[in-house]
This record gives sequence, structure tokens and C-alpha cells, in this order.
Amino acid sequence: MNEIQRRKKENNYLLWIAKIINEDVKNSNIKNVTVVDAKLSNDGSDLKVYVLFNQNEKRSLEALNNIKGYIRKELSNYDHQARKIPNIVFKIDEATKQGEKIEAILKQIKEKEKDE
Repeated sequence: MNEIQRRKKENNYLLWIAKIINEDVKNSNIKNVTVVDAKLSNDGSDLKVYVLFNQNEKRSLEALNNIKGYIRKELSNYDHQARKIPNIVFKIDEATKQGEKIEAILKQIKEKEKDE
């Protein structure tokens, strides 16, 4: 699979998974999930999905991983051309969390500079 095809599939999977989680999943542990990114392996067999939660990260991530078979089955309804649907691994998006921390620190520094 070439780079353009892989990126297109990643984008499609990102949109489809977000839609499935937000519209179809009725698990009370999975609320306010933001699907941030999706990375497909070169051979198309594995898909890492990066997510953010507003609360209860550990429990929500565990609940998502418990229903990944359901999500994978639903993906097969969206992706009719795929010969196989990739294995899904959900991960917490640490990069976004780190970016938010850095942004907060920079904001504090700017406020201190204004006061001085």
C-alpha cells in the first residue's frame, strides 16, 4: 500500500471510528471521547487509534478496548472494499496532553511578565 492510500485509509478509519463511538456505543464508561488520530501499519493489519477522555481515562480506555471487536465489526460495514479490517489498539494521546501542559506553562510565564 502506498503512502497516499495509507493516509486516506487512516482518515477514513478516524472518521468512522469517531462516528461509531459517538453514535452507536451506549456504554456509560465511554463518554466524551475525542478520537484524535489513527495510524495504520504499512501492511494494513494494525490500526493504532489515539483518543482523549474528559474523565476516568483508565476505565474508559479499558472499556474501549473491551468493545474493539464490535467497533471492528462495524468498520466492516463502512469499508466495503477492504479485504480485511485491521486489528485496533486504542491509546491515550499523550502528545496532546503534553501540548496542553506546555501551553499552560507559557501562559503563566506571559502573565508573570505582564505583572512585572
